[in-house]
Amino acid sequence: MATYTWTPVGDRPRAVVQIVHGAAEHGLRYDRFARFLAGHGFAVVASDHRGHGATAASTGGYGVAGDGAWPAIVTDLKAVGDRARAEHAGAPLVLLGHSLGAMLARDCAQEYGSELHGLILSGVFRSLPGAETEGAAAALEREIADRGGSAPSDFIPDLFAAFNDPYPHRTGFEWLSRDEAEVDLYAADERCGFAFSAGLALEWVRAVRKINAPWNLARIPTRLPVHLAVGSEDPCHQGLTLVYELLEDFRYLGTEDLTWRAYPNARHEILNETNRDEVQHDLLTWLDGHVPAA
Repeated sequence: MATYTWTPVGDRPRAVVQIVHGAAEHGLRYDRFARFLAGHGFAVVASDHRGHGATAASTGGYGVAGDGAWPAIVTDLKAVGDRARAEHAGAPLVLLGHSLGAMLARDCAQEYGSELHGLILSGVFRSLPGAETEGAAAALEREIADRGGSAPSDFIPDLFAAFNDPYPHRTGFEWLSRDEAEVDLYAADERCGFAFSAGLALEWVRAVRKINAPWNLARIPTRLPVHLAVGSEDPCHQGLTLVYELLEDFRYLGTEDLTWRAYPNARHEILNETNRDEVQHDLLTWLDGHVPAA
């Protein structure tokens, strides 16, 4: 599995921030933010999921992964985090997940939350559009399963296309950011914007049902600090509706330290938005408030 690291110069890092990237992208897209954090005393690690980035070649190509890919990715993330902490003398570990990566990060918090020092979720939505209820999710699961595991799925491309509906069409990825240069970089990157196989899309739908199950939500430690950061105009969360639902999940769980912010007019990728400097400094402020000084 391809893994990338950024290390601060000098003293032992205050903490390790593990970045969990989203669907149809890769870990190196977070280089700017990782360098920013490293410049403020944090070690950063990111890895390419199965079917993504430089890991894709070993799983059959972009958007392809075998049966059980989702729990395998969670296991991969655990191994990457453990290795990073060991390399930095057991420094606290903060998990930062974006979009699909936010769902993976929530799963990680359910599976090994007691080992985490903090959880940051961006581009977040509680469930996939069209699969908000248990019945709808089950129907979508059956529909994708009928395609066969290795067959291409139109589920992800159709979902992305629908997200772009509110915006003037230029590349088809305008929903990601108001910054046209950032959108162009995404559109030109062959490691981004690809279709998932039906098998990997199915894994995603099943995982959404798993992480939203009340008995699994209850496995997240209530003492784990959680911060949500989203763009107010991100089409993924249906006018913040799916963000409010996720916040209610955490409140019902009894999360002791729960904060969130919606950035006005920002879209899906707040770290690649026109106000990214503001976002970066806000996340640094959150980290400063939750990680002991070196």
